Formats: sequence, C-alpha cells, structure tokens
Amino acid sequence: MTGLVVAGFRGLAALRRARAFHPVGLVLRGELRPLADDLPWPSGPVEVVARLSKGAGTPGRLPDALGLAVRIPGAGRGGGPWDLTLTTAGSGHVGRMLPRPAASWTGGAYSSLVPYRRADRLVWLAAWATTPRLDASLEAVVAAGGLGFVLRTGRQDGRWCDSAELTLTRIGGDAPAFDPMLNRPEGLEVAPGWLANLRERAYAGSRAGRP
Repeated sequence: MTGLVVAGFRGLAALRRARAFHPVGLVLRGELRPLADDLPWPSGPVEVVARLSKGAGTPGRLPDALGLAVRIPGAGRGGGPWDLTLTTAGSGHVGRMLPRPAASWTGGAYSSLVPYRRADRLVWLAAWATTPRLDASLEAVVAAGGLGFVLRTGRQDGRWCDSAELTLTRIGGDAPAFDPMLNRPEGLEVAPGWLANLRERAYAGSRAGRP
C-alpha cells in the first residue's frame, strides 16, 4: 500500500514537473508572534517564509482547496525548521479533516486536517485570515500587499484558542520545500500513526518526482 502511495505521488509530481498538489503558489515573508505555549512556538516573534497556493492549480479566482504553508526557522528538531501546512476545510469534528474548496483566501478556516499529539493530548491547528475579503486568485494577494492570520489550537471538545499571529507583508523570493513530516519539533507527532505514515510516503513520493 505504501509503495503505491509513493509511486502515485511521484508520478503526479513528475507529470506536473512541480509539487503533486499545490503546484503553483505565491511566496510571502513576514513575522510569526506567539500568543500561547500550547504548541512549541519560538520564545518570541520570529521572521518566517510562507507560501499561499491552490491545491489543484485552478486559474484566476476559481475556487480551489487553498493552502497556507509556513516555515519557522530554528523551531524544529536539532535546530532545523518547523513546517506548517494548512488547507481550507470544513467545520466541526469531521469537517476539519476534509479539504474544502474556497472562493476566497479570507472566507474560512485553514486546517491541519489531522491533529498533533503532544504528550498525552491531541491538538488541532487552524488559521483564520484577519484581512478583508480577497478572492481566490494569487493576483488579489499581490494587489493587497499580503495577508494576516490568527493561528488557533483546537481541542477534542471543539474549543479553539488563539495561539499565534501571522503577518505576511513582503512578497517574493524562493520557496523552500515545505515538508511537515520531516520538519517538526521534538515531541510533536502527527496522529494517528497509520495516517502519519501514509502522509510521509505521499511527501516522499512528491519529493522524488519533482525535477
């Protein structure tokens, strides 16, 4: 099964000559400011690089599963980066696990789709835009000069708490190869284990297939 996952994502990435999903995006830079300690954020504000993207690569303002990826330098294992990848999703206990097309960068929640396990607790991560409405085109983000988000952590009972603020105001530059499976802090695991294994294989296949 895992071999088929690797091969499938490798083939799709090779066909697109880009990431298997979210092939086209916009690189932004800005600052992440922690508000709580429910995740292993840096001790204070830190400069980050981010990428906004469209899951299927639909053109212009057409709806798509919109993606937000953020690299936090120095916050991962061994002093490496911590990569967050979030996708527009539904609401509720089931909806937050399912990608959902959105017609606006600012119209709903971006979800981790799966929870993190920290110690004995499951913690979900999601983001909501704090910028006025922007349609789902990369050009709209450029014209607006960036985006702002509040990152919130969710518990199994459905409560959400503000955890960090993300302000992206500088557009351009090179995008790193975001990989939330390789790049994460010590003691923070993706749950459940079987799904984490499938995601790891999918990212490995996408990496192998990209030129």
